[in-house]
Amino acid sequence: MSTTVSPMDLRTSAADAVTTQLRRELLDGSIVPGSRLLPKDIAQRFTVSIVPVREAFRRLEAENLIVTSPQRATYAADVGLEDISGVYEVRRILEVELARRAAEMASAKDREACQSALDTLLECTPPSEEFFRAHRAFHWRLLAPATSDVALKTLEKLWQSVDRYMALAGGNSSEFFDAEYVTDFHEDHATLAKAFIAGDCGKLQELLINHLDKNEDSLRRACEILVPDSSQTT
Repeated sequence: MSTTVSPMDLRTSAADAVTTQLRRELLDGSIVPGSRLLPKDIAQRFTVSIVPVREAFRRLEAENLIVTSPQRATYAADVGLEDISGVYEVRRILEVELARRAAEMASAKDREACQSALDTLLECTPPSEEFFRAHRAFHWRLLAPATSDVALKTLEKLWQSVDRYMALAGGNSSEFFDAEYVTDFHEDHATLAKAFIAGDCGKLQELLINHLDKNEDSLRRACEILVPDSSQTT
């Protein structure tokens, strides 16, 4: 695990602070996938009782970032090709149709919000926390006119899973987040925004499918570096 957190950092509730920090470390790989998490050790690290740690575990398990074994031991969620495939399968089903509807329904305000979200994303340097927030916000703007809070909660879980893989890939593969990748990444998002703003539903769907396919392929290749025998398990 990474550095000890001072009690001075616990500005909100203890459970919120522990959840936020552990989520950050699970997403960026500071907590290694598959490693065991001991409530007592984490409580000591944060200088809190076991109660907020267990609440943090409950929240993170709901986000699929940690898992609990039948023996009640807690582990950082593993990575694998099957998980990537499942996430992108659902994204292609859900996001592509919502994007079509959103482009049809978008108001001038929605189009302005999409352009603003793109501008923010282009200013962020991956793989910072700001970048991941901006990335999720941009994809949300492509869908927002046609969706709901319930859909957003589902999408956020999918996007968070992708963020974790992207962060892990960036820390373990030299090709991830290199200059060529980032340039291509930004061009993809600029073309998505252009189609949305123009209200070109068919083009937006086509571009989004291509974008998701390309991202899945990149993450699958990165996963084979993270888990060298993963290609033999699917």
